Amino acid sequence: MDTYEALATFVIDNVGGGANIKSVTHCLTRLRFDLADDSLIDNDALLHSKDVVTTQFAGGKFQVVIGAQVGDVCTEIERQLGGTSQDVSEEESRSLLDRFTSLITQVMTPVLGVLCGCGIIAGLMAILSTAGLIASTDGAYLVLNVMGNACLTFFPVILGYTSAKAFKMNPFTGMILGCILIYPGLAASMSTGNALYTIFAGTPLATPIYQTFFGIPIMFPSSGYTSTVIPIIFATFVASKVERFANKTLPQASRMFVTPMVVILVAGIVALLVVGPVSIILTNLISMGLNGLLSVVPILAYILFALVYQPLVILGLHWALISLGLIEFASSGSTLLIALIFPASFAHLAVCAAVMLRSKSKVMRETSLAAVISACFCIIEPSIYGVTLPVKKRFGICMIAGTVGAVIMGLADSKMYAIAMGVTGLASFIDPSTGSTSGLVICLVSVIATMVVGFALTWITYKPSDDGVSDAIDDKGIDSENPPVHHEKVAICAPVSGIVSPLADMDDAAFSGGALGKGACIVPAEGRIVSPCDGDLTMVFPTGHALGITTSDGAEIIIHIGTNTVQMPQGTFTVHVAQGAHVTKGELLVTFDPKAVLDQGYNLETAVLVSNSSDYLDVLLVADGSVTEGDDLLVALSRDLEPSNITSHVQTAL
Repeated sequence: MDTYEALATFVIDNVGGGANIKSVTHCLTRLRFDLADDSLIDNDALLHSKDVVTTQFAGGKFQVVIGAQVGDVCTEIERQLGGTSQDVSEEESRSLLDRFTSLITQVMTPVLGVLCGCGIIAGLMAILSTAGLIASTDGAYLVLNVMGNACLTFFPVILGYTSAKAFKMNPFTGMILGCILIYPGLAASMSTGNALYTIFAGTPLATPIYQTFFGIPIMFPSSGYTSTVIPIIFATFVASKVERFANKTLPQASRMFVTPMVVILVAGIVALLVVGPVSIILTNLISMGLNGLLSVVPILAYILFALVYQPLVILGLHWALISLGLIEFASSGSTLLIALIFPASFAHLAVCAAVMLRSKSKVMRETSLAAVISACFCIIEPSIYGVTLPVKKRFGICMIAGTVGAVIMGLADSKMYAIAMGVTGLASFIDPSTGSTSGLVICLVSVIATMVVGFALTWITYKPSDDGVSDAIDDKGIDSENPPVHHEKVAICAPVSGIVSPLADMDDAAFSGGALGKGACIVPAEGRIVSPCDGDLTMVFPTGHALGITTSDGAEIIIHIGTNTVQMPQGTFTVHVAQGAHVTKGELLVTFDPKAVLDQGYNLETAVLVSNSSDYLDVLLVADGSVTEGDDLLVALSRDLEPSNITSHVQTAL
């Protein structure tokens, strides 16, 4: 049995069983249970477990202290209960945009490798085809075409799996929902034959209905859901809620078969009857607005067209713009509208190239290189989900750069005479009736301008922390391929002025027992916490009451302000440095009002400890009585210390 699964089951059983748990959250080291009946707790069994540090009641919650693996155990407990882990370290303090981009990144990251791989194959096929080495009827073309487009074609199926994992539900159910959305022939069958009637008749949103679901009209996008992202994520989100409800209400013996049936039935119907209408209505509204703007203020339409195109790719609504261009092309043999979005892929190419050249992260360099190759052939999904969207300013730069190119195209009225994108689409700007290359010249100017803007803005605004690399590491040219130099000892200073005492004297058993590491306790005399050493701020609890710093030697320092202060109101602790940043000794990290903490009934005992103490020969407390911010507090002695030097180091430290 998996370690976390076994521990989660053990904890559930000994807090009174799943039916006794009203809710569970977790902090840095402990599970916090809101129980229906506290008398059902078997505290002796919990305390005798080697995996449980201690238990206690605090703030009306029953706490089970288990250490650093608490997040994984909490997630497993919620999985067994059929709910979602309420990690107080995340959602509440983040903006809606941050949550959205974080979710998209979480869903997309696992598939980036195959997405980039398929994109490169598609680019190879385009090169061979353009060079005349293969024809569209050749077997080689057909095979490469399938390989290059398989990932995007079946994207909803793949994302059904990853989004289900993100929402902590059965991933195979998520895959089935993706299959439903792109089921072969579904789009065609939903829009062929004689229309039964038209809804929104007499308005620009008039839509013919060909099929109904027990009388409910089915509005289905004519292009289907192939290559889309948002519809399957929305469907899986709904499914996760249904699955949790089913697991809580259905008998255990029937869950294996009945739960998937209920989830697929409910979420599938919602996906087809809700996602479809919303997609169509939004697409029609976008088309209407753009057509109106084009007839009144063309240049503003050019700007808006280019600005919204890339975000619409994420939402799967970009077909509204492409369809307008296709209509224009069908009626006149050329299109300016699709020409306006032609520079977009080159914006991503330039931004990814700048990141590739500046990043010290090996993973990011490799991801950026694959995204550059894909963007050459107008496959920008690897760039969006692997490089630009996770760092929102990069995506904004892509939008700005693409808009610059679009405005040049629009003002010069540079039209496309064939529908082709990326480097293979440059020739589509040559007028076939006259042989004029003026459109091609304008296109090249537009593309160059787009790339210069995108590359320059990315180069100027780049920060190593964007790729998870600290500024200090970046400046020294050190990355994961260059291991840090270990010193014989690591000095840790007092992060706050106050009264110092051994960690064992703390009231909080989780810290005083030493299970979380060796260190010291300080009762702050003021409301400011500074960095006790140079290092990377690797963990910041959103409440601000707990911080983690990793030094270049690998020492993992934890600063935990007060006891149970995670329950303090949001805003009690003000964090002044972003997670991932490099901090220097004495740099201000957190400010707070000590009186406000005391008035709420919490103590101020602040733990300063080395969480990976077992990696060191010993961690010595070298201060006594009162300390001033910046005074020597702890010394961690390396296991590599020469025996002859141990005594001198200890004497010096003490």
